[in-house]
Order: sequence, then structure tokens, then C-alpha cells
Amino acid sequence: MDKITIRKIGPIDDVSFILNKMNVFIGPQSSGKSTIAKIISYCKWVEKRFILDGEYNDDFAEKFMEFHRVSDSYFYNNSYIKYESDSVIIEYKGYSHEQNISKVNDGLNYTNSKNIYIPAERNFVSAIENLRKYKRTNDNIMNFVYDWAEIRDNYPLDKKYSILNLDVSYYYVSESDADMLSLDKEGKNLKLNNASSGLQSLVPLLLPLEYMTGDLFDIKNMESVDEKLEMANLFFTYFNQLIDDKTRKEELLSELKEKKGTINLTDEEYKKLFAILSSRREYHHSQFIFEEPEQNLFPETQRELVYYMVEKLMSNNREHRLLLTTHSPYILYALNNCMLAGLVYNKMREQDKQRVKCSSALITPNKVSIYQIDNGKVEGIQQPDGLIGNNYFDNKMKDLMDDFYVMLNYYGK
Repeated sequence: MDKITIRKIGPIDDVSFILNKMNVFIGPQSSGKSTIAKIISYCKWVEKRFILDGEYNDDFAEKFMEFHRVSDSYFYNNSYIKYESDSVIIEYKGYSHEQNISKVNDGLNYTNSKNIYIPAERNFVSAIENLRKYKRTNDNIMNFVYDWAEIRDNYPLDKKYSILNLDVSYYYVSESDADMLSLDKEGKNLKLNNASSGLQSLVPLLLPLEYMTGDLFDIKNMESVDEKLEMANLFFTYFNQLIDDKTRKEELLSELKEKKGTINLTDEEYKKLFAILSSRREYHHSQFIFEEPEQNLFPETQRELVYYMVEKLMSNNREHRLLLTTHSPYILYALNNCMLAGLVYNKMREQDKQRVKCSSALITPNKVSIYQIDNGKVEGIQQPDGLIGNNYFDNKMKDLMDDFYVMLNYYGK
């Protein structure tokens, strides 16, 4: 398992923990949940680049701030990050801007993951039409936009995707670049950007989860935008076979020089480039990082979303991993149901199994780590059996009800 240590970055004071198959972080606003998620996401990207490309020469902090759109006020002189996996050790020391990346082994057994970071701002892809017109940039929101654009291509009308138990299906119309919903009971269709805020938040979570635990490993042809850029740079020698136009060649060379290794190829140029390449990088599993999956969702839908996430995470023998941040007790206790089911389901009577809604979402507690963040530190909230114990949500509910009980003494007098 991977281990991460973070000190003095943003609101984080000093944390160190092991990453599990499923990881959950709870806590108040601005407590550091997203900071942890972003650092883990970036470390995994650096790990991939270092193993597959053999080097990583960018300034860790600078690139992290650029990609995740955070200011340099997040880093201090005594900031420190250490990420340890089966493949690499990544260490960053803020006081000297020193960074060290080393292989743990020869890298031959490295399992390549398709990583996706789905930010809280994911509704952007639902609300804005004609996303393909947006300029390529290198940050977490636009990176997700590019991933989304490729994922939805796999869900045309004849492969429309059913959304939980909501009697709604999604499909993509490439001719008009339109994200569409089919209201199955009513027999009507509408654009996703005209749907409820809940569906606009839910669909960009579910589609990547469905695709990246299934079809991705059958067709093996999806690369992230960053990987495309890296591949383009790595195989720049093939450009003579790609581009005959002298002016276009000079334009790309100038762009490469100015941007220090990044270029903006057209979609057609990407297609030609990958057609020339004789081999592709196979994915072995997916790594999901979700910010606040509960946004705009009714409690029942939050529960169904958690059951679906766990089902997909456990659906095959691949080592898929998921990390999420949340403010929702419904998310937390739906996951608790899945863990309890993982412990007792095989002992249950058949008639009781039929009553349990999480019967397809079993996960044993040893595969789940749940942390709450307080004053820049993290603590586990699981009991010895792995189920959820006393936690921030329970305590805040007690605080809320204390007011009610004080006033209740005067009600009706």
C-alpha cells in the first residue's frame, strides 16, 4: 500500500497515513480535505511520469500549484511531502525546494493506472455546451473536461447509460456535441444542461466510474491529455511524417520552445501521431479521486451513489482505488452499510438478503480507511472491527440538538 506524509502545506499541519483501496476524508470547510486529495493526485501523476518516462525534471511545488490552481501561500519554508509506493519514493522539502525521486525497484512490475481527479466544479461539463472549443490548458478542471470529452464518446444513443435507479439515461450526440438525457418513463429527451442540478452533478461522476472500471480495459485506447502531450513531446521525431506544411512545422517548433516542452496539437494530429506509434501503454487499473460527490443530491441518491461506487470498485479483480472527500453523513453511513454487509452478508438468511439494498456493494472494512481532519491533523474514526465509530458528523449533530432540547423545555408553556 502507498503511504503519504504531509507537513505544513495549506491548512495541513502534520499528517501521515496509509492509502487503502477506498479512502474517505471528512471535516469542516477549509480543513485540508482537498489539499490532501490534490497532493495524492499529483504524487500519483509524478510517479507515473517518472516510471514511464524515466525522469521528472519539473519543480514539484510549482507544477502542483499550476495544475491544482492554488497559490504559493500554500507552501512554507518548512513544507514537506513524502510519498512512498511499491515503485517510487517522492520527497519534497520546502525550505530548500529540494526534491528527490527514486525507484524502489527496477520498475518492471509497475502497474499503470488511469488516474482521474474529478473536482467539485465538475458541473462545468454539464452546464456548458460545445466544450471542444475551449483552449487546452493544464489544470485539474480542464484536464477533467478533456477526459470527459473522451469518455462520453463511448455512450451514443444505442449505448445509452442508465443512471442509478432514477429512470433516466444518458447519451452523447457527437454530431451536435450534445450531452443528452432520456427520461425513460416519459419517453422524452432533454439536454443535460437543462436538467436538475443533481443530475448535472451526478452524471460526470458516474460515467467515468462506469467507463474506467469496464470498457477502458477492453478497448485500451484512452490516454489523458497530459499523457498525449508527453507522448507527443517524446515522439517529436515523428513530426516529419505527420506534417508536410513548413509553416505549421515552424509554428509547432516555436510553441515547443516557448512553452518548454508542451505543444497544442489538433485532434487530427493526435490521431496521426498515435497511428504511427507501434505500441501503446496498457492500463492495469483506475485511480479515482472525487471531491464532494454528494453535491446537489437527495439523501437517497447519495446512498445509491455510494452503493454504486463500491460495486464498481469491487466488480473485478483489478486493483481499482477510490479516494473521496465529503461533508455528508449520508455518504459516510451508506459506506458503513457496505462494510457491515461485507462482514455479515454470507451469514444472513436469504429473505433478509433480499431486503438489503447494498447486496451488490460488499466491501470488507480492511479495504476501507476513513479519516477526519481537525486542526491540520488526521485521525481514523473506525472501531477495531473497521466499522464507523464516534466522528465529527455525530458530534455536530449532538451540538445542533442541544439547542433544540434547551428550548424544548419552554415549548407549550
